[in-house]
Amino acid sequence: MPINHTVRDLIDSGDTILSISGIFSGTLSWLFLQFDGSVPFTELVDQAWQQGLTEPDPRDDLSGKDVMRKLVILAREAGYNIEPDQVRVESLVPAHCEGGSIDHFFENGDELNEQMVQRLEAAREMGLVLRYVARFDANGKARVGVEAVREDHPLASLLPCDNVFAIESRWYRDNPLVIRGPGAGRDVTAGAIQSDINRLAQLL
Repeated sequence: MPINHTVRDLIDSGDTILSISGIFSGTLSWLFLQFDGSVPFTELVDQAWQQGLTEPDPRDDLSGKDVMRKLVILAREAGYNIEPDQVRVESLVPAHCEGGSIDHFFENGDELNEQMVQRLEAAREMGLVLRYVARFDANGKARVGVEAVREDHPLASLLPCDNVFAIESRWYRDNPLVIRGPGAGRDVTAGAIQSDINRLAQLL
């Protein structure tokens, strides 16, 4: 998705980025759109893994570290000197499942499943939906984790595997610039790699 190019173009044109928020993981987007409590959360993770929507070890997606790295890159692109250790990251991997095999994670997912059902029910009582959101602002606050958002919020109205980025700037203060599109899958990944190669070629 052309988010980096968009941020760079805004900065080069004289705009100032005030905040960026969004869903930066197609995998986590898919998981939270599918999760309605009828199927255990880890079973959905297994389905995504079997379909090739996750990293080889799905805990790499669930840890939030990949989303954190993307947030840091975007924040720096927007002109903010944010380090990885300044980002509050909520991992969905229980501490006792961080090590060991993938099978160990799936066989010991009851704690995560119970937590996710509780959070889902709490969100529903308020008329909200769960999403895994990354955000930073001009004050240097940056976090990655599960949030409950309104159903009509740009971060809620998605298709499975969509990424969405909401950019608030001096020019887009009242109505943030929203970029949305697929963020997971082999074709999307291949296209992103090709885009990076083309950009590097232009710099040579």
